[in-house]
Amino acid sequence: MKWNRSLPNGTKDKLFKEAVQSHQLESLVNHHFASRGYQRIETPLIEFEEVFDGMAQKATSRYRFFDDQGRIVVLRPDMTLPIGRVISTTGVIPPVQLSYSGKVFRVNKGHSGEYNEQLQAGMELIGYDSLKAETECLINGVSVSQKSGVTDFQIELGHAAIFQTILSELQLTDQKKERFKWLLQSKNSPGMQDFLVDYQQHPLYPLISRLPRLFGQIDILEEVEALTDHPKILASITEMKQLIKQISQVYPEQEITVDIGLVQELQYYTGITFKGYADQSSDCFFSGGRYDDLLTEFSVAPLPAVGLVFYLDRMLYIKDRKGELTKPQGIEVLIHYDDDALALAEQVLAKERFARLSLHASLEETIEHARTWQIPRVLHVFEHEMKDISLEGGERDE
Repeated sequence: MKWNRSLPNGTKDKLFKEAVQSHQLESLVNHHFASRGYQRIETPLIEFEEVFDGMAQKATSRYRFFDDQGRIVVLRPDMTLPIGRVISTTGVIPPVQLSYSGKVFRVNKGHSGEYNEQLQAGMELIGYDSLKAETECLINGVSVSQKSGVTDFQIELGHAAIFQTILSELQLTDQKKERFKWLLQSKNSPGMQDFLVDYQQHPLYPLISRLPRLFGQIDILEEVEALTDHPKILASITEMKQLIKQISQVYPEQEITVDIGLVQELQYYTGITFKGYADQSSDCFFSGGRYDDLLTEFSVAPLPAVGLVFYLDRMLYIKDRKGELTKPQGIEVLIHYDDDALALAEQVLAKERFARLSLHASLEETIEHARTWQIPRVLHVFEHEMKDISLEGGERDE
């Protein structure tokens, strides 16, 4: 069987309307970051697989192949780690504020609903250790969302240090770690009670036994403070409170929730994490957080870093579900020119809005094309004059 008329699983062609809307959204995000003084960075679509060792992702979930020297390379499944590679191997001196856009490729399981080819755009703040960096991410998250038309959404905050601290304190085996993670991800409270049978005397038991239920409104942060006196966990809660206070100064009506037992899919996060959710999709349409150990993946000393990524295909899906995707402006004028009138036709094209040159040889073919594609006007350009042919009425000389 020949596959030259088929697409690989998880990919799609974007035609006309969808392609225009995707490009416009990507341009909107890029323009937003440029207006706030961010510097753009672009990395190769193909990287050595070792670049992504910091991702808790099985090799089978990547597009892997050999280069001409027999080394394993992959289509990038992530944008952050390649930027970490750039910072660790070039003369870029932090702190820097970077922006990017491009495609990532991840092999998703069949019927997962996710495409393997995904368009992303985002920002990386490298070298900033203050909470102002997380604040900047979320300010951008809300601002870009509103500019793009995704206005009804909530932000979910978590903190990677809470989960990491609990794992360290419980000293779980690898098998039990995976079980513990699954219980948290599935919010399985009865299963958590069974799991903790041997840990009921542990100082963190009151908190851990409640973890599957510790998500929702921000007053849950007060409940956590009443359940534990562990300094690292309390410091994490304080950070989350401070960030909420900062965001409320600019967007006092923005809905913010918390998930204390949040388990991150990407293992490089070290601090506050955040996700944006809209009612029209179960998947977040932006996410990010702090990952101060990112550069250690490249044998470089730790450097504070925070990032935010927008999943542009998901944003378009949300707008489509809401019925808010507008039809791109179509062509309204088709310009047919005689062979000796090209210069005048170019002048007309420059002045007319939503116009295009006809590449048909005859006027009859141009008119038929216009009727087929519902273009209301045809301009026939001669050497020194032109005729305006309205397909909705008569015609007039210009």
